[in-house]
Amino acid sequence: MNRKVEDYIKSIFSQNPSVIANPTCYVYDLEEITNRIGEIEKYKLKNVSLYYAMKANPNLEVLEHVLSHKIIAGIEIASIGELEKARSIGLTDNSRVLFTGPGKTVQELEESVKSGLRFINVESVVEAIRINQIAKKLGIEKVNVLLRVNINYFLDGAEEYMAGKSTKMGIDQARFYEDYEVISKLNHINVCGFHVFAADGVLDFNVLLRYTDFVFRFVKEAEKTVGIVDVIDFGGGFGIDYTKSGKYFDTKAYFKGLNELIKKYSFENKEFILELGKYIVGSAGYYATQIVDIKDCKGMKHIVTAGGVNHMRLPIATDRKHPVYIVEMGIPKLYDKQTEVSNETVDIEGPLCMTEDKISWDEFIKSAKIGDVVVLTQSGAYCYSASTLWFLSHQMPLELIIK
Repeated sequence: MNRKVEDYIKSIFSQNPSVIANPTCYVYDLEEITNRIGEIEKYKLKNVSLYYAMKANPNLEVLEHVLSHKIIAGIEIASIGELEKARSIGLTDNSRVLFTGPGKTVQELEESVKSGLRFINVESVVEAIRINQIAKKLGIEKVNVLLRVNINYFLDGAEEYMAGKSTKMGIDQARFYEDYEVISKLNHINVCGFHVFAADGVLDFNVLLRYTDFVFRFVKEAEKTVGIVDVIDFGGGFGIDYTKSGKYFDTKAYFKGLNELIKKYSFENKEFILELGKYIVGSAGYYATQIVDIKDCKGMKHIVTAGGVNHMRLPIATDRKHPVYIVEMGIPKLYDKQTEVSNETVDIEGPLCMTEDKISWDEFIKSAKIGDVVVLTQSGAYCYSASTLWFLSHQMPLELIIK
C-alpha cells in the first residue's frame, strides 16, 4: 500500500466525522485507474477497442473518471440498471454500449433494442428469437448482435471459468452450426461477430494467447459457413495479483503476441474488443475498517472489525485472501491488560453473528491494536457491489474518492 493512500486513510479515520461515526469505508484512487488505462494505451493495437466492464465497479465517480479517457470506447453492461447508471453521468450515446450476459429479460431486451445499443450479446437461440420478435414489433429492420460461443477449450490458469466446460454461458461450440442455422434465418438479426469470453483473472499472458489461437482457428473454420465476421469480442481476462509477490499481467507482451496471431490468420481487417473491469479498477480500491476488539480465545487471537463479509464478501466467497495492511492509529488503551497482536497469526472477522464472517484468516500480523485500521488492498473490483450490504442492517460502508 503506497504512502499517499495510507496517509489518506489515517486522516479520514481521525478527522472525517462521517468515517468516525461509521468506521468502515471503501477508498478509490483515481490516479491508479488512470495509470492502468495508460498501461493499455501504451501497447494497444489500433484495431482493438477497449470497453469498461462496469460490473467491476459501478460507483458513479469511478465510472465518470473511466469514461473521461479517450481510449475507452464505451461500456459493457449486464443489466438495464447499469445502463441507467451510465446515463445518469451523461453517457447519452447508446452506440457506445455493449449488453452481455445470460438471462436477459424480455423487458431488458426491448429496452436494448429500442435504445439502439451497439451490440447485444446473444446467448441462445431463444434470446435471438426474442430479439427478432421485438424488432419486428418496433419496426426496426436489423439489430446488431454478437453470438456468444462456449468454446471447446479449457483455459487453465484462471480464477473463474466461463467456457471450456459446462456453464450457462453462450452457445455450446458442439451445437454452434445447428443453432446458427436457426438464427441466420431470423429477418431482423444481423450477426456481426462472436463473443468468446472464456475465463477471468489470468496473470500469464501466454495463457490468453494460446486460447486466442484456438479461437482464431474456430473463427476461420466458421467463416466458411457464416461468411466473414467483423468483430471478435474477447471479453475480459486480464488478472491482478492478490498476493504481495509483485506479479502482473504483461500487457506489452500480450499485445505483441496478439498482433502476431492477427497476422498469422490474416485478421487485420477485424475489430477486436476487450471488456476490462478488474484490470482497470481492481488495484485502485481499498477496503478499510477499524478494529473494534481483539480477543484471545482457546490459544488463537481474533481481530474483530466494524465491517465484515456484509461489506467485503469476496475473500470468503472465492477462498482467496486480499493483501492485508494495518494502519496504526495510536488509540489509547481502555485498560492495562487490553489484548493486542504482536507477530502472531490471527483471523480477522467482522461484527456479524456467524463464525463464517471473516475478511481474512490465518493472517500473520506484526502489530495490531484496538482502534487501528485494517486495510484490504486490491478491493476496487467486485467488492462493494458484490457484498451482502443489507445483512443484519449494519451501516453501509462509505465510498470515498482520492482525486
